[in-house]
Amino acid sequence: MTRPMSMLEELGLLIPEQRLTRQFPSGMPDGAPPPLPAFVRDPTELIDRSGIALRSGYLQNGFVAAREADPDLTLLEYLAGGGFDSIFRGVVDDLLGHASATMLRTTDAARYVRALQDVYREFRAVPTPFEGGVAYASYRYQTGLHVELPENLNVLPMNAPIVVGSDLRYPAYGGVVTARGHRAIGTVMAGRAWGRDISLTARGKELFNELGLESRDVLHGWDYDPDLLMSEVQIAHMISTGEGPAYRFQILSGPPRPRARSQARWELAARLGDDAILDADEAGLQRLWKSHGSDAARRTGDPTNLSTRYGRDPYYRFSRDELFEMALGLPHAIDVRDVVYEWEHARPQRFIREMQRWVRRLGDQLPEAEDFWSSRLSMLTGASEPGNLQLLSPYEHARTDLVAGRMFGGATRVDRYANRAVATIAGAEEYDLAARAADYASKSGKPLSAFSLTDLARAEEPIVAFDQHTLAELTAALQEHEWQAAVRATTGAQADWNGLVRRLNAQLVAYGMPKALLLPTI
Repeated sequence: MTRPMSMLEELGLLIPEQRLTRQFPSGMPDGAPPPLPAFVRDPTELIDRSGIALRSGYLQNGFVAAREADPDLTLLEYLAGGGFDSIFRGVVDDLLGHASATMLRTTDAARYVRALQDVYREFRAVPTPFEGGVAYASYRYQTGLHVELPENLNVLPMNAPIVVGSDLRYPAYGGVVTARGHRAIGTVMAGRAWGRDISLTARGKELFNELGLESRDVLHGWDYDPDLLMSEVQIAHMISTGEGPAYRFQILSGPPRPRARSQARWELAARLGDDAILDADEAGLQRLWKSHGSDAARRTGDPTNLSTRYGRDPYYRFSRDELFEMALGLPHAIDVRDVVYEWEHARPQRFIREMQRWVRRLGDQLPEAEDFWSSRLSMLTGASEPGNLQLLSPYEHARTDLVAGRMFGGATRVDRYANRAVATIAGAEEYDLAARAADYASKSGKPLSAFSLTDLARAEEPIVAFDQHTLAELTAALQEHEWQAAVRATTGAQADWNGLVRRLNAQLVAYGMPKALLLPTI
């Protein structure tokens, strides 16, 4: 994805999170609507509460002054400078985060991993800003100068490149990206639960033994959701497998599914203090069962008390014999169906799916560049950026994203009492808000909360998630000759393309961005 960059583009790479551009064109009277129907980001998001823009401005002014003395100096070379104890270096570290600043200064993966170790040590005592500091530097996708990180790193940034053939590409949002996020969160929780550094590469037996894992009746929480509580066995399983934490579960008849079999092994290993259970084959499990002996006694507790491990971790309840049956996958064994926490993506993921459909549609005109454009558009729209992703319960996901609440992706998103977060389209048409609250009392005794239905267009439009930096990068790419020629040469694409152009241009106008960025219709 290498291409030459202007100085303005280089400055833009410094801090894409900065959102201080005026929302509307200058010269418009106060209170006047945008000239085109459009939706813009919440104005509170444009306030520099953390001082990021102030520090960014300090560095930008310094860069402009340095360029007067050395016109060939790049922004990245400028930021990588400064003595070890200099104020300048401290400002860069403060702005970008220690790990990201280290990535700026070197392509040595070992140095970057050491910086990550320092950052995750700090996370034991401070909130975890996954929107910055531990993200892979987006400018490396622009320059093509990558840091080749080990794939077994449990804190691999969600947006770090993946290997495609002989190339390093931006990762498409999916299981690889979400597993990285789960492992990173598990590493933070483990560091706090055990009160010490945790290996950033340990999984399976190695992780089990490093933690000295036991089946204890304790739960640990996560920064951003007081309702996300996990046992130590669940934390270790999440780090090792990359699977998401459970929000609610159902205990069913068998045969058990793969996740249930895996978690049964981890609970058995922790309860019996035997790491051989984790990777033993079927015959080995049978021998271990016989060696440890039979025990059909279940633990007791209150399944409705979600502040206890008994209420949160179904495997803690089961007897030793039931767990061995599950681990062996016997047809009559118990099964557990988990409804897991989900990554809410601030809508870029939904937009990149739309753009990937465009890439496939234009594939005949982009025979050698289809993969390139798919990866590039994912990168430009931040489809896998930690700053665009947050781990939420299905219920909170639905309350955050109307489309997710209306069975987006085929999943009905309800709370633990089976209450929907938002009304279905049919339900919204049939009942007014007052009638719905009266008719649908929840099992918890509280009325069903109503989702605001006053701004459906904004709620369903993914483009409103983009800030000015993202829009500028995206529209500049879509104006390139290769893309424009492909659209013009694809039969029947013009009307659909013009519809997308009008949506993007409306957002550009609403932000008051330069007219040169407006996409042409065909």
